[in-house]
Amino acid sequence: MNFPLPTNATLLRGDSFYSIVEEFCGREVLELLKFQLINSSMDLIEVDDVFSILQIESDQTTTIKEFLGIPSKDNLSNYSFFIMPGIRLKLEKFIRSLRALLTSTDSTSSLSVAPLTISSELLQRFPFVIDLIYCLESQLLTDFSLDFISNLLSNITCSKNAFRYQQSVKDFAASLYILGGRNVYEFVRLNLPGSIPCLNSLRSILTSSNKNFVEGEFQYEHLKDFIDMLDCKYAFCGEDSTSVVPKVSYDSRSNSFVGFTLPLNNGFPSSRYFTTNSFGKLETWFEEVDKSFLINVHVIQAVCSIDQTSPSPFLLAAYGTNSKYTAQDILERWSRIFDSCMTQNIRILGFSADCDPKQMKAMRDSMGFFSKSQTGFEDHPHHLEISSFKNTSWFFLKPRQLFVCLQDASHLCTKLRNRLLSSNTILLMGEKYASIDDLIQLIDNHSKIDHGLTVSDICPKDKQNYSSCEKITSTAVLSSLKNISNSEATQAYLEIIKCVRLAYVDKNTTIINRLYYAWCAVFIVRIWSAWLQSINCNELKKRASHLLSTSIGIPVPKKNFFITIPALFSLELNAHSLTYLTVLLAEQKITKEALNISLFNSQICESTFRAARSMSGPFSSVVNFSVYEFLQRVEKLAVLQNIKCSSEYKKNNIIFPTHHKQSKQNFLTHSTSTVAITITEKLIEEKVFSAYIKASQILSGCEFSILNPNDNMISFEEVNRLAFKRLSRSKCTTSKRKAVQLNNDEDENEDDDDEEEDEDEDNKQYKSKKQSNEKDIVNESDESSSIDDFDLDILPNVSSSTIREMRIFDSIDHSQSDSFLPVEVNGRVKYMHKQTANWYFSKTKPILSSDRLKRVQQAI
Repeated sequence: MNFPLPTNATLLRGDSFYSIVEEFCGREVLELLKFQLINSSMDLIEVDDVFSILQIESDQTTTIKEFLGIPSKDNLSNYSFFIMPGIRLKLEKFIRSLRALLTSTDSTSSLSVAPLTISSELLQRFPFVIDLIYCLESQLLTDFSLDFISNLLSNITCSKNAFRYQQSVKDFAASLYILGGRNVYEFVRLNLPGSIPCLNSLRSILTSSNKNFVEGEFQYEHLKDFIDMLDCKYAFCGEDSTSVVPKVSYDSRSNSFVGFTLPLNNGFPSSRYFTTNSFGKLETWFEEVDKSFLINVHVIQAVCSIDQTSPSPFLLAAYGTNSKYTAQDILERWSRIFDSCMTQNIRILGFSADCDPKQMKAMRDSMGFFSKSQTGFEDHPHHLEISSFKNTSWFFLKPRQLFVCLQDASHLCTKLRNRLLSSNTILLMGEKYASIDDLIQLIDNHSKIDHGLTVSDICPKDKQNYSSCEKITSTAVLSSLKNISNSEATQAYLEIIKCVRLAYVDKNTTIINRLYYAWCAVFIVRIWSAWLQSINCNELKKRASHLLSTSIGIPVPKKNFFITIPALFSLELNAHSLTYLTVLLAEQKITKEALNISLFNSQICESTFRAARSMSGPFSSVVNFSVYEFLQRVEKLAVLQNIKCSSEYKKNNIIFPTHHKQSKQNFLTHSTSTVAITITEKLIEEKVFSAYIKASQILSGCEFSILNPNDNMISFEEVNRLAFKRLSRSKCTTSKRKAVQLNNDEDENEDDDDEEEDEDEDNKQYKSKKQSNEKDIVNESDESSSIDDFDLDILPNVSSSTIREMRIFDSIDHSQSDSFLPVEVNGRVKYMHKQTANWYFSKTKPILSSDRLKRVQQAI
């Protein structure tokens, strides 16, 4: 007996063919046909033996054999493969049904008296029919266009209950809903009936995608599927946080309350911790547990070849936090993420963050970079080791590392730019000093055509504005500054920012040039620091007074003449990590795609936050979210990401638009990465020393006494010795300091034994960025009464009319018991939905400013 196949089964191809194969033969047969590139009914009929490929011993066929049958060998070691009878029976029956249908179709066609004709009247009324026939005959339509049109026409002839949609149409519908929002989706659906599913069906499609996010749970299994699809073996992990509305919500899927700060267990959040069936316990949590005002995310960036388009980042986990954690918590978290990914055969090359003091300390501890903390990472079974540069004067990193760490270069550029804007610093360099006044003078006295600057570029209100860093360090600006007298120090300082940008952010810089720019920035700072160490504070104060033409009455510590300690360590740490990876490549311990440095940053986290904020829709001004709302939004983003990846790797027929800037960058990246250079230890040393020479030339205009060839000129080795001494004095310590806005917290700071260096400015910048939402939390309504005087699990006298408007019931179905809390109302036991209980205990309506400047910028 044959299968009851549809009459057009012999004409099917692509997704429609695969859909009917899976329906009648199962997933196993579907994978077998896809593996052999059999994508149409006619191809399947013409194949003599579909199972013959399974008799071949190959790594490529191992995976598919695991669910199709059992391999075996006889006494003579002859290989054979036994196919499960059910699988063979279904496929043979399916092929037999196709051949029978083909014979029936041929006989019907031969008996027909005349072919189908279309009346001229119909063609005159609908002339597009001619164009449609021509397109079909000439195969001008794309695969998705054919799927969409055939799906639309077949559904129109059926009742709404019989509407069916091909997988490509489902993917298109999900993408349309996520990108355009509900209004756009309904507009298309109502005007093209039968083209895309209704909203209820679409929600089922999104729910069945298995892209569910639970607060604090790490998606390692989904990460493996994602990495396997990209065929990558390296990845980089970024960590960052952003402000959220401090609001508690009930998540019915995890049966837990989301919005409280999850407790940490060895650095990891305790997922589903706030789960209860007690009304009183929920009240206690609202009274005693902090609500999350930040959401922390871990994002994985797969690292592919430099000449390939960068894949989308993968959100590994997200959870709310109140920023009460230590560097040790971060270290334990990173170590566990590394080990968990290694069990999935994913090598995490390193971690990136945005210059948070606690994360800086974790980075220094993990790499043993001027840190006495013992982590045991050097003895990890998966550690990396280099044999070069163990005795050089300029390289301070230990040869054994488990992973590298890089501070986000975009944040580092803005940090350096903000230091230039600070009114409390005098960036003294030799006989000159760096000042924003030189750029203002450039704008006032020179044509904008020459430099392209505006006042907002050099004095941005948004302290995290990276684009201004690009503008003030452009070639045109640096060339124009040469016409401004006494601007040599400003030029040198801007060269530091430019070198950081070219070394870590720019996608078109070659590997060896990245090393050059990274060390050029480092040597500028090292020479500058060496000069500062050679002069006492009183002399610096005199020189500053002379240059500023003003008397400085109060003592000025040396730290006010230099960049901040976190910025210093960020420059050094990034350059050493880049060099370490380059040496590993030279020693052939990693492959070249591991040096796709422009991907090694925490901007992947920032892009996730921006994408989540853009999910509000075109008719909504709400860009902020609570922890629960963020998790809901990233679920949709995960579905969209999966569809996009399938599109990029030709697994579906949907085409997504590409921004013109991204297309241009990809073209430039391909054109610049085609030149292959063999990296050797000698080449690295030459580039590093040439960077030192360039740094000396850049600073020569500042009239440094230690660079005067007629005086006692400092040597290359002496500069590095003083840099080592300076970095050694800065110890990773934990000092208690009152938090700017919320509470007393422990911040890891860098203390200099001789100069009492601290990071007040950096901590304020970071806390201003992360915690500025506290001033926006207001009590806008008195929606709930005070419950301090109530007995636990007992509500005060309430009217029955009020209860009828809420989710409070006399009885509930047993299957819904997890979503309700038993409470006593007017002496009777009732059941209150947990979200209603959550509303009952919420005493304020928390808000967060929609203005990004108010969320991010420093208080002015």
